[in-house]
Amino acid sequence: MRFKLHALIALLLLIGCGKEASSPTAPSAPVATSVTVSPASLLFASLGDTQQLSATVKDQNGAVMASATVTWTTSAASVATVSSTGLVTSVGDGSATVTATSGSASGTATVSVGQVIAAVALSYSALTFAFLADTAQLTATVTDTNGQVIAGATVFWFTSNETVATVSSTGLVTSVADGSASITATSGSAIASASVTVAQVAAAISLSDSALTFGSLADTTQLTATVTDGNGEVLDGATVTWTTSAASVATVS
Repeated sequence: MRFKLHALIALLLLIGCGKEASSPTAPSAPVATSVTVSPASLLFASLGDTQQLSATVKDQNGAVMASATVTWTTSAASVATVSSTGLVTSVGDGSATVTATSGSASGTATVSVGQVIAAVALSYSALTFAFLADTAQLTATVTDTNGQVIAGATVFWFTSNETVATVSSTGLVTSVADGSASITATSGSAIASASVTVAQVAAAISLSDSALTFGSLADTTQLTATVTDGNGEVLDGATVTWTTSAASVATVS
């Protein structure tokens, strides 16, 4: 009986020692299983702007992997670029997706770039015309808040006085009559203006007759003078001074 008891005790001790000798199961190494990008969407109203994205990487147990390596990529570098630290820069109008990858896990953020008109600048601030039916081309440059040009922006043109100067839908200004006017270009809520002054300058005078012949003294003939500018447009009301080379032969009033 004592032998059986001793054998049982020895067996129990052997089992106990075996359990103590077995190695405990090692915890699994953390593996990136999810990446969350914040914010999830970015909106840019001008080019050359930047916004910072951050990525939170979690392992299979939902624990944050603070030191996990993250790689950043963009789906459209012509719209938005992204640095190795997640800094996004707007490049052109359109949409892009920025992806943060850690191991086999990844997360994304959408990027939308749509320039908003902030200002309009004209190629000339003032135009002066010396004759009628002359033309000058105005161009309008539309920019966003960063001064970046907005290509293809719609521009509307207006004149304050179409009896003096007209303007086409493309900014071509035409002088109509002496006076002053203002040409305005608008795009969105942005406005720019250029002043216009039309003041004809006499370029030529033509007489109604190039030669006169008198058969008797004290006879009279009326000459008329037509004054024109460089485009051959008549200067209405132009002052004309008359002189004669030989008052003993003929006088002129």
